[in-house]
Amino acid sequence: MHSGMVIRDSLVPLDGISQTVPTRPAGRDVGRTATLALVGSAAEIDGLAHARLMPIFGAGAEIGRRPPPGRTRTVVTLNDRSVSSYHAQITLEGDAFVIEDKGSTNGTMVDGHAIIERTALREGSVLFLGSQVLVFRTMTNAEMAAVEADIADSFAPVATLAPALAIICAKLRRLAPSPTELFLLGETGVGKEVFANAIHALSGRRGRMLAVNCAALPRELVESELFGYERGAHSTAKDRKPGLIEAADGGTLFLDELAEMPLDVQSKLLRFLQDRKYMAIGSTRLETANVRIIAASSRVAGARGTPMIQDALLGRLGAQPILLPALRERREDLGRLVAYFLGAVGCNRPLTPEAFQSLFLYSWPHNVRELQKVITEAELLSRDEDAIGLDHLPPTIVDALDRTIGSGPISRATGAPPRVRRPVPSAEELRALMVQFNGNVAHIATHLGRQWAVISRTLRRYGIDPAEYRPAGAPESLAQGDSDDSNDGPGTASDQKSAPIPPGGALRSAGSIVPDGGPHDGDDGPDEDGDTLA
Repeated sequence: MHSGMVIRDSLVPLDGISQTVPTRPAGRDVGRTATLALVGSAAEIDGLAHARLMPIFGAGAEIGRRPPPGRTRTVVTLNDRSVSSYHAQITLEGDAFVIEDKGSTNGTMVDGHAIIERTALREGSVLFLGSQVLVFRTMTNAEMAAVEADIADSFAPVATLAPALAIICAKLRRLAPSPTELFLLGETGVGKEVFANAIHALSGRRGRMLAVNCAALPRELVESELFGYERGAHSTAKDRKPGLIEAADGGTLFLDELAEMPLDVQSKLLRFLQDRKYMAIGSTRLETANVRIIAASSRVAGARGTPMIQDALLGRLGAQPILLPALRERREDLGRLVAYFLGAVGCNRPLTPEAFQSLFLYSWPHNVRELQKVITEAELLSRDEDAIGLDHLPPTIVDALDRTIGSGPISRATGAPPRVRRPVPSAEELRALMVQFNGNVAHIATHLGRQWAVISRTLRRYGIDPAEYRPAGAPESLAQGDSDDSNDGPGTASDQKSAPIPPGGALRSAGSIVPDGGPHDGDDGPDEDGDTLA
């Protein structure tokens, strides 16, 4: 347990928030509070497992490695050398929150687009500050309390920072001990069986949980699998076979893809739910079973709107299905999920910043199941490497990164990027820019309106080494963006020593994200924790 202070029951590390935070929450209305989910950096996988929620109080937030003290704003400290001392500022303007980059070395990105001016934030905006990832949302007090409760004692194997899922987890936790039937609705791969297991674990039922995918059973065998059959019930029934309901007596039966169950079998399931009595095929004797039914489906109606599940059965399963959100609707959970899946295969190697950030720009059509497959394969493909990089991820994820970057910087006027695609710079163009910007990849990316990950990958493809273009003998931090800060008086970069990058640290990708040594670094003395990567 990390030392911390409690703000509205939210455990926040002492280095994460100012001691002088205003008590009035920032929000578009009194009932909602602005928050930042501090997902973290994939430089340390263990750190991702401790992603936390930060409420924003007052007029907004000052964000950085050592941001200025905030009298009317929350101070968010990110202990990461890829983050500038004073990196960005969030401000409440009217009924919208806007973010502004404060001249940081590595820039600020909103949903993958480098911001060039004050930019409006939307619900769920993903922020990249150096190698750090944050997600912006506004929440009600109930949603914040639900998130905090799930972080303290997670309902599912991985705690959630997403308010929609946290509210659902709180509801399921209350319903778990009851014998009532439940119906989970969600896209393929969201983890419906995982949540069913969590419900059963908290139910107090002594029997086991059995799971069956109705779509995987031949339609003519669904009834016999569910209710069983007696010897001689049909030509191949040489012995009696108990059904799933009998096998799950005293426990829970999870029926996945209920919409694929034939309507006549749905009618028999409905009768069982009414009095817990059933009759095996070929039997004349009613049996009783104490089984809790948890059903799930990725759809309720067919392509033409035809019902796939009987209305009466839907009513019996619950007045309203419990909707599990898709992964793209809860991107703040990506960090904890990545840490969980890597931990499951015994891997603690980091992801490069560009590889980690690309996960937040992909739409994940197959949800958590797809993420697990991607991370497991990436771990296998990267076992000869120090870190998991873009080369170890599927092309669809890398393409999502390129598509986002290719659309250019985000515009504050429209809140969306211009729909303009530009070609990747040629080798000759990049060499000329290397000379112009003294090998500073971050400044070249800003100049081109592209993301550092794309420029860095293009440089590697062309075999261009940024180090060859840096001034001889210059400290690395000055050569990569702070040389213009000389003669600015006390507190400039020229007064500071360049902090070394620790072996195995976050900044393995040369020329992508650089350690900050910008003009704010002298504001409050030497950086005592300059070697620490968050």
